[in-house]
Amino acid sequence: MPLAERIKALKDSISFHTPGHSGGVVDFFPFDAPLGETDWTETAATDNLLKPEGVIGLSEKATAAAYGTESALYSTAGATALVFTAVYANRSERFLIYGEAHKSVYNAVAVSGAEAWQTTRTDLKKALAESGASVVWITSPDYFGKTLDLNQIKRTADEKGVSVIVDASHGAHFAFSSILPDSATEYFDTVIHSLHKTMPVLTGGAVMHVKSEHREKYMEAFRTFHTTSPSYPVMLSIEAAVALFKKEGEKLYRKVKERIDEFRLGISGTAYSVAETADPTRLVISAEGFGAELCEKLEDEGIYAECCFDDGVALIVTPFNAHKLIDVAAALKRIEYRPTPTQSFPACDGATFKLVAEGKKEKVSLSDALGRRMYAGAGVYPPGTLKLFPGQTIGERELEILVKLAEMPSERVFGLENDGINVIK
Repeated sequence: MPLAERIKALKDSISFHTPGHSGGVVDFFPFDAPLGETDWTETAATDNLLKPEGVIGLSEKATAAAYGTESALYSTAGATALVFTAVYANRSERFLIYGEAHKSVYNAVAVSGAEAWQTTRTDLKKALAESGASVVWITSPDYFGKTLDLNQIKRTADEKGVSVIVDASHGAHFAFSSILPDSATEYFDTVIHSLHKTMPVLTGGAVMHVKSEHREKYMEAFRTFHTTSPSYPVMLSIEAAVALFKKEGEKLYRKVKERIDEFRLGISGTAYSVAETADPTRLVISAEGFGAELCEKLEDEGIYAECCFDDGVALIVTPFNAHKLIDVAAALKRIEYRPTPTQSFPACDGATFKLVAEGKKEKVSLSDALGRRMYAGAGVYPPGTLKLFPGQTIGERELEILVKLAEMPSERVFGLENDGINVIK
């Protein structure tokens, strides 16, 4: 049993990646109970996630109250099911995707048949005028802990009379500590949280916050995309994590902050540094041109980062692994830093254009791609956000991005096929 043996072998490793219980022993239900005791299904006593009128409904109400929202929908199929739900429920609207978004957003647009526009502009007002959109999709925070100016976006949205949907997958913990950025739920009604990324929740646990008056519209879409066999252990872990963080989040994250400050001090004599991010718990260790090798060397030490990229590694620090940062600091002191200059992805020119989710395609070599339009998106996983978008014209800068993607390990790249690219025929 190769998978079982590998997981057993990782028992003593140090996890700084999802899920947010960080691979540790969490001493509250359902984590302290045998898995079989928590793995139920829909019965008269246990309610039904697709029509929650009993204990699941009460649990969702408690989670909504903890976040200060009107209504919450649980997902045990990850935030992706909620992304599809949100797009499909609003498929009659015209979307504007503001900046980078996870690839699931574009998949949802294609499946739902919604009209969507993409903007790479920073001026939201101009992008709204160019697109005529009625719904703005934003991602904040991003994979590396950077946030958008939610207050400014809200002012613009209110002024223009448009609604906003926030993919705050990486910010589920923000609501529970004053040392963290503002939660998107303080500004907007429709917010998606992927709790398993940063909180002690089993993989697949996510929540979408919606206004009570819109709940049934979202539930109808939710029933289309979510499995009819939801995981009760995952739902139980959502309920438990939210209750814990509501009660003790402030104390837990102040301790996390102390550990992070100690880590920064501990590596001050090394060649490594910590990048500044809005979320201090998304620890990005800068190592120009050495990220992939650093990731491998940390794994040799039994330390697993959330992701590696050309110029560093990113760690998700939680109340359950922060005490292990001392081991990371010690490892960095042993790992010789050998920087290799790299060329970052060029920024695309600011533009707003309609996404294309259908039509005929043909594959061309990168040398023949200039001037053609992308058939599908292309990007890097993790984080799974697009660098180029369906319908985007391939200019000189876009071609540079494609060439750089082609030079990366193939397992991290999506949208390219054997150095070729699908374009609209």
